[in-house]
Amino acid sequence: MHPSERLREINGLLLQKSFQVNHISVSAYLNEHFDVINYAERSFSRDLKDLKELLQIRYPALHDTEGELIKFSRAQNRFYLIRDDISAFPSISDKELSQIASTIEQNKHLFSGGAGEGLVNKLRAIAMENSMARHHDMLAWSAIELVKDGERSGANFMSIILENIYAKKVIAFTHRGLASHSKQKQALGLPVLLKEYNNGWYTGWYVLFQPMEPGETQLKPDINKLQLFALDRIVQITPVQNQPRVRIHPEFKPADYFINCLGLFRSKSLQAQSILCRIDKDNWMLNYIEKYPIHASQEIISENESSVRIQLKLEIDQEVENFFIRFAQEIRVLEPENLVEQIKSGLEKGIGNYKNTSAGN
Repeated sequence: MHPSERLREINGLLLQKSFQVNHISVSAYLNEHFDVINYAERSFSRDLKDLKELLQIRYPALHDTEGELIKFSRAQNRFYLIRDDISAFPSISDKELSQIASTIEQNKHLFSGGAGEGLVNKLRAIAMENSMARHHDMLAWSAIELVKDGERSGANFMSIILENIYAKKVIAFTHRGLASHSKQKQALGLPVLLKEYNNGWYTGWYVLFQPMEPGETQLKPDINKLQLFALDRIVQITPVQNQPRVRIHPEFKPADYFINCLGLFRSKSLQAQSILCRIDKDNWMLNYIEKYPIHASQEIISENESSVRIQLKLEIDQEVENFFIRFAQEIRVLEPENLVEQIKSGLEKGIGNYKNTSAGN
């Protein structure tokens, strides 16, 4: 029996509350199920040490606060995990991981911006690492580091919001701003879409919401009147007894709210504008944006032997400006003039931060 397989079995026994994990019981279990004889107490101690190290790798913050995550109870003569929701290995089998990945792959239409593909890749990466761990000696570190999606989510409200989206029912909720001094506000309306977003500070789940006034008896969702709220800013959701009559146009598609956005938020005062850029053909970024377009509206037009033009249609907001400032060395914006001036101003301010400063300040 490979040592990594033995570790998985002992980890599974630790997850079973009814199993008394100690050297005698584990030795008997391995002998009965895997014909492992002469499983020494020294080997058992080494296996426990390896499991503790794996748990420390998977749960570093918990280890920092609680110490070793496997402890011994003298009263019960057994080793135990300090929490029921931790494990040295994923509790889902490789077969189950593959089935989940295949299901997601077959339903990519439920995900936007390549999120489905990203999740499939994560599941398969976990399955591959599990497979490697079974056939090779244990590493003292994780061989794969997946992207951390952030802690903002508001996932505790997802099920109730989703239920009301399908039921086309109006809800009332209390929310507050991100600042510590922000006051709680009340909102009333129809949730129409849950959206996941993972781009820096905006990581988390959001609900797209058609607001309404108290006492209204009829509600017609309108793309241009929708509002966006972060789920983790919602404090409480309350059902509404007197439901208005909801009339939804057959061509109403909530996702169209984001159709002209580069990011997540949009201003109702902005109109989509044509943006014209230039990029050299030998620039690394051209190959990148050919495979991963900046936006769905992107068109690449050959200009001459050395460069191409990139045409986009977007609402020009702070996120658009930040994008072009970030890649100012790769992409030159030609039109519209107001965006060109905003980019110049942003670059000048950035350069100004580094002028007349002494080293180390």
